[in-house]
Amino acid sequence: MKLIKELPDPFLMKDDSHVVTLEDWNLRRQEIKDMMINIQYGSMPSSPEEVIIKNLESKTLDGGETQEELYFEFVPKRDQPEIKFGMNVTVLFPSLEAVERRKKSVEGFGQNGIPALIYVGKSVFHDLLQSGYMMICYENNQLEPMEMGNPIVGPAQQAYEKLEPGKYSWGSISVWAWGALQVLEYTLTLTGINKNQIMISGHSRNGKTALLAGALDDRIAIVNPSGSGCAGAGSYLALGDDCEDLAALTNRKRWWAWTHPDFEKWAGHEKDLPFDQHFLMGLVAPRPLLRTEGHDDLWANPIGTYASFLATQPIYDFLGAPKRNGIHIREGGHYQGEEDSAALLAFADWHFFNLSPKHHFQKKLQGKMKLPTFFRWKRPK
Repeated sequence: MKLIKELPDPFLMKDDSHVVTLEDWNLRRQEIKDMMINIQYGSMPSSPEEVIIKNLESKTLDGGETQEELYFEFVPKRDQPEIKFGMNVTVLFPSLEAVERRKKSVEGFGQNGIPALIYVGKSVFHDLLQSGYMMICYENNQLEPMEMGNPIVGPAQQAYEKLEPGKYSWGSISVWAWGALQVLEYTLTLTGINKNQIMISGHSRNGKTALLAGALDDRIAIVNPSGSGCAGAGSYLALGDDCEDLAALTNRKRWWAWTHPDFEKWAGHEKDLPFDQHFLMGLVAPRPLLRTEGHDDLWANPIGTYASFLATQPIYDFLGAPKRNGIHIREGGHYQGEEDSAALLAFADWHFFNLSPKHHFQKKLQGKMKLPTFFRWKRPK
């Protein structure tokens, strides 16, 4: 592996003073949030003034679950109703039997509503549904299509550019995260949901999206980026063999439009970046954060994600939540499968209901390689 430089100290503030108190950390959190938006991801608008939700279809699945197909119509400004756009959203409710079964076997389950998972993309985690969790999925390509090298400006950017030309610098990841936050607003209106038990997950570029949305909004209780790599949970400074780096991500023939329009200038100058991705994950703290990775998913840089996990731990330690910083590395490559969803379920059951997990979410990276010292700074006492 390659270590460009040791990972920077998240407790070092812009004025070169160090975080000492929780009040200091709250100021530092805002500094980090501003850096992430202004340098890496690009700014995004607040929620639209009006969201019209239409129920397109409802059906019962073989396992007794209910699936609803919804359409969200976004009207950014009520006084300009002709400027609008939308996206389809799939809602999956667990069967009543699954919910009752969990209520009987798990103390506190369903007491104030059931837990919910916002999923970036289209997938069904049957183990979560069978355990009484619900899922809300959206295809983020509806807001900003993905095309290598020749990005298509999607309906979200088109609408806001008409309303407020040049105001927002959002790249695709910010657009997709904006969509996740609109799904969050909807989820919070559901009467059968525990509003303190909302999670978010996604895989690959959708994992980058889930991590950004979870870092920006404290109402998301558990954040689970899967195989998110570069611009996600992976380090820019600690690079495994054959992994994606900043130059590859921002190459004009690849995915340069995913981030802030100026972020490409940092390619080859990573040592000068004022942050690495453990800064972003520190925004999630002290809420539970689980990275799920494939040991052989080299392009997504599992070693770099492990380095970022280690560098996030002092933040969780400082905030008194050391066990909420988690990682699960399985065998295999670039996918989010049953082992990943099982890890997320175990992690959620642990932190929501105090069920002892079978997984060990802080175990060392697999393999016999000798890892470098990623950093030497420590958390404030």
